Amino acid sequence: MLRVKDIHHVVYRHADLEALEAFLGDFGMVVASRDDDRVFFRGACSAPYIYIAERAETPSFGSIAFEVESRDDLLKAAALEGASEVQALDRPGGGERVILHDPAGRQVDIVHGISTVEPLPMRPALTYNTADSKQRFGDTQRPEPGPAQILRLGHIALGVQDLHANLQWYTTVLGMLPSDMVVEEQRDNPHAVFLRIDRGDDWTDHHTVALFGAPRDHVHHSSFEVQDVDSQYLGNQWLTQRAWTPFWGVGRHLLGSQVFDYWYDTSGNIVEHFTDGDLYNRESRTGYVEGGSNTLYQWGPDMAIEDFLGHE
Repeated sequence: MLRVKDIHHVVYRHADLEALEAFLGDFGMVVASRDDDRVFFRGACSAPYIYIAERAETPSFGSIAFEVESRDDLLKAAALEGASEVQALDRPGGGERVILHDPAGRQVDIVHGISTVEPLPMRPALTYNTADSKQRFGDTQRPEPGPAQILRLGHIALGVQDLHANLQWYTTVLGMLPSDMVVEEQRDNPHAVFLRIDRGDDWTDHHTVALFGAPRDHVHHSSFEVQDVDSQYLGNQWLTQRAWTPFWGVGRHLLGSQVFDYWYDTSGNIVEHFTDGDLYNRESRTGYVEGGSNTLYQWGPDMAIEDFLGHE
């Protein structure tokens, strides 16, 4: 079992990199570097990139990358059935990878040794005065309009034909733990599973990978963290004013509690802003909830679970 540190980046292929760059700039990412056929986008945290856009005639998903704790984990990955040898990465920050494939055939890169960079300036999180807890005295809050600054890549949601095989792979190979399972009557027959990284006693996101049963294997969305709810709403407003295409939001999920909004990029992929998600550790218990649209969100615009999962 590999010791995964975090999700590191995603790779998507696009026919028009210039159009994508305009969208992702308004979405809140920053171009870190580029060459003739690739653009590397970063967030405000210390990863040199979190999203790689590759030029291709036909848009498609490329790969997910997970960072592991040590080079020993990289060597363990290389010893797995069907794995590549350890390869040097020709990308900002260097490092190495091993290429795996999950049961859906999706490329999963195991990476290590990618150098970090200095974080970008971030607006401090706002201090909220709630009804029974006042924290801000004599100060105003007036965040500037603009894109919702992306801090980091948080999770990826995957539609899978064989949920059981993928669940077994992500838990046994990557050591992930189920935070919540969406079931109907029987707990051993889930329709969706939210998986977190096992960081021992340390707290980590409620989920880093979400698996949904689907008629075909596909990536439903990639999700990126922003500073706070005001950043999320201002970013939503910014994208709306620039006539980009929304999918859903703003709302709050039930499983994971994140405040969300979803958008279509210029190739029709779905990307999400999120903030204020739950944190779990190794001792957190798995939740079991009955399936239905009420498991999808606590508040927000109307959305049926069939419509949410039906968009690819």
